[in-house]
Amino acid sequence: MIRRAVIAAVVCVSSFSFAQDAGTPAQDAGAPAPVGPLEPPPSAEMIKQVVDYLENGKDRGPALLDVIPCLKIDNTKGSPTQFQCVEVATGPVKKGTTVFAWLQWYCPKEGKYEDVQIQFLHEGAVRQTVDIPVAGFGRTRGWRGNNFNKIGKWTIKVSRGDKELGSVAVDVVSN
Repeated sequence: MIRRAVIAAVVCVSSFSFAQDAGTPAQDAGAPAPVGPLEPPPSAEMIKQVVDYLENGKDRGPALLDVIPCLKIDNTKGSPTQFQCVEVATGPVKKGTTVFAWLQWYCPKEGKYEDVQIQFLHEGAVRQTVDIPVAGFGRTRGWRGNNFNKIGKWTIKVSRGDKELGSVAVDVVSN
């Protein structure tokens, strides 16, 4: 149990890069991988804080890790990217495009939260509000989509009760 929590904590608070350096030639198929300087693990104090939250943080609520405007989510069963956003809306999108609010959470043990919502706003006016229950243990993900059918600035806002947890903007242009 504690091992799972520590692994989850390390994954939650550290970052990894899987991209190959553009200036490095491709590795031969049978050659051993080069060993470079490794990023040190998070501090013991940081890991203890995450483990304590994981074990005892039920009343503190879920931690929103990411809110990403997404154009495509992988729903292919067994895929290594299953339930991941595989196409992020990085620039303006065309009018009529469905944009998903892809959310990644970190939830403490026995955490179940029914007071989380996503709002889709156009030029500051609420166009849709969706309740999204958040439950689980460790990392959990969820998403909801909305058709961005008006030109202008859209905002995806995530809230719990009256507290905003995160938001992201998307510009919509004509076809």
